[in-house]
Amino acid sequence: MNNPKIIPADSVRIKYNEARKDMKLEQHSHNFYQIIYIKEGLIEFKINGKKYTAGKNSLIFISNLESHELKVLEYPYKRYYVLIKPHYLHSLISEPVLVSIFKHRPAHFNHVIALRPEDSVYVSNTFKSMYDEASTSMPFWEFTLCSYFFLLLTFLFRKYKDSFPITTINKPMETILDVQKYIEQHFTENIVLEEVSKRFYSNKFYMSHLFKKITGFSFKEYLILQRILKSKELLINSSESITHVGLYSGFNNVNHFIRIFRQYEGITPYQYRKKHAAYQ
Repeated sequence: MNNPKIIPADSVRIKYNEARKDMKLEQHSHNFYQIIYIKEGLIEFKINGKKYTAGKNSLIFISNLESHELKVLEYPYKRYYVLIKPHYLHSLISEPVLVSIFKHRPAHFNHVIALRPEDSVYVSNTFKSMYDEASTSMPFWEFTLCSYFFLLLTFLFRKYKDSFPITTINKPMETILDVQKYIEQHFTENIVLEEVSKRFYSNKFYMSHLFKKITGFSFKEYLILQRILKSKELLINSSESITHVGLYSGFNNVNHFIRIFRQYEGITPYQYRKKHAAYQ
């Protein structure tokens, strides 16, 4: 774990909610990594096309690139949820094995961990402690919160190792992790697979295959999704024109931006901005 810094505003949110009727979330995505801990209830989740039913004492891990929706099957639905901005997660935990449960989606990945009864007390208490720290903001709460978070992931790795996409690191895998980080840092630039392969001294076909196998996304799709996420933030939080939003997000022209955005989001950038303006 890196030395924790003061948590920037909006970098992490820890909430507790209860719903007793009529709750349903339509397909959506946001630029946060998300953990949901279900204390009570039964939920049907759909995450990037995979469907799950999760009940009491289940954990759900959702990456910032995954669209998801849920329907409550049994009430009351009581849950903690944690939303973490990518840059904060990376500053908090540098260990790729632990971070892999948020970032990597091989074909066999299961988004849900059903806790054994003997483990649920520890997890429940840890979430409550994290929530209390974030809510009360006592002196050095950031350090305590980071410690709880790191301990939670370590506990889960020891108890549910098979739930983590990565359990050991070898050289090819380390290269893909570096490529993934490179895309996240340079997605606004004109980067292509062939040039990135040369940068990391790898064959582009081998890199393409391995990247898909480890991350769950093709190189091109991962790059596009990073750009889409950036554009959605700008559409909501700035008054920049659609043209400038597309350029600032790495798209080379506005028509290409609108076409790709509609392909992934089902609506145009203008419609997305208008829709979310109603919630602010």
